[in-house]
Amino acid sequence: MSHHPPSCTRNLPEQSNLVSFTLEDIFSPLDGGIVTDVTVTLDYINDLKPNKFKDVIAIANFTKEFLLNYPIPSGLYEVLNRDLTQELLASPKLKLSPILESLSINLDVSPKIIPFEFNTTNTRTSSRDINDIVSFELEDIFLPVRGSSVTDVKISFDFINGIESSAFIDVIPIATYIENFLINYSNSDDSFEVINSNLADALLNDYDQELSSVLDSLTVNLDVEPGTIPFEFNTITTRTSNSEAQDIVSLKLENIQLQVENSEVADVTVNLDYTNGLDPALFADVIAIANNVKDYLTNYPNNPNDFLEVINRNLTEKLFTSSSLELGSLLDSLSIELDVSPKIIPFEFDSTTTRTASGQVNDIVSFQLEDILLPIDGTSITDVAVSLDYVDGINNSGFKDVTLIANKITDFLTNYSEPNNSFERVNSNLTNSLFADCSLGLSSVLDSLTITLDVAPGTIPFPFNSTVIATPSNINLPTKF
Repeated sequence: MSHHPPSCTRNLPEQSNLVSFTLEDIFSPLDGGIVTDVTVTLDYINDLKPNKFKDVIAIANFTKEFLLNYPIPSGLYEVLNRDLTQELLASPKLKLSPILESLSINLDVSPKIIPFEFNTTNTRTSSRDINDIVSFELEDIFLPVRGSSVTDVKISFDFINGIESSAFIDVIPIATYIENFLINYSNSDDSFEVINSNLADALLNDYDQELSSVLDSLTVNLDVEPGTIPFEFNTITTRTSNSEAQDIVSLKLENIQLQVENSEVADVTVNLDYTNGLDPALFADVIAIANNVKDYLTNYPNNPNDFLEVINRNLTEKLFTSSSLELGSLLDSLSIELDVSPKIIPFEFDSTTTRTASGQVNDIVSFQLEDILLPIDGTSITDVAVSLDYVDGINNSGFKDVTLIANKITDFLTNYSEPNNSFERVNSNLTNSLFADCSLGLSSVLDSLTITLDVAPGTIPFPFNSTVIATPSNINLPTKF
């Protein structure tokens, strides 16, 4: 297939390829019968030729057959998942082991014996590492602070790699412990950040089972309904096996009118990554931060024609240097995402700027094109998610026009001329074509380009996506893709 960009020196990007699909409402006879959604992620060896990718329908059929005929009548879902990943990698028919960096499977189990949202993710790598992450969520937990509050609680256990299956822990009594801890919390003046820190400490130090001896890390997320804090807010605390504490506080402001030339409307998400081990009692007032954000954006003091990426950079700098907020002395990093409603940019678009305490600046620009017609496998419909990770600290003039990139993508896909190519090959060719197009000049400004084709069920009869992560290199590009 030939799609020639303007003539210039072209470099072939290095590529990492992820293929993911989801099987919904899969039955397994374990524990009298469970129903689970199964998400399989295949992380292929870097720069593997697309014709080496495996048939996902065959992998899906193997997965369904294994779960439906699982021979063990009772046991833990974590062990079921481990057995499944092991069998997939060992299958002589599928031959996955030689071409994968890792295989990851997530079982999202419908509430039954475990009466709340629960999932287990098992990952096996080419170096034979085994990692297990178990997560569950408790909804609408009453918390007697700040008058009264309601919170969802999300818990994630990252187990020590390769731990014995016998070390997995029954999550039901842990959930009961968490609920009792929160509904009986005695200090009504504590901030949510302090409460979360105390809960994480209690789980690791006071809970009957020795969580600290089997986990690499524990993460607790309190997702607090608007009340005393009048917007979406959550506090995430992570404790590691070496007693490090990391806290991230996130807040979201919706429908903020930007005082710029085109009067765009944006949802603004602010992530505060605090210095590890900082006392949560010293954390900044999120309402004061929110007021600063709204005031800056609704009274933008700079050029009203600034790119949204530049506006976001200016906003993060303003917050970091504010003498009244004093964030510079508290944070490892500050990240802000502007999720902009379609207007001049006629599709979903967001800009994320991260500033660190050491002065580094990173910018990621993402956008999504929906319902793109792709003439392969008869005819397919795909959504295309694009993420541009710019070189840290790039000059403001280096940001690219996303509308131009979007038009190139749409043209490439709708006029694709190899109807028998796989979606993985199409995505690889698309990524190469964008890097080869010298009118775009992406290779000189990006650390990486990520493209995900999220394909509507058709020839592949279940949700499926192909993700290519490409980084610039010094390998000559071919003239045909």
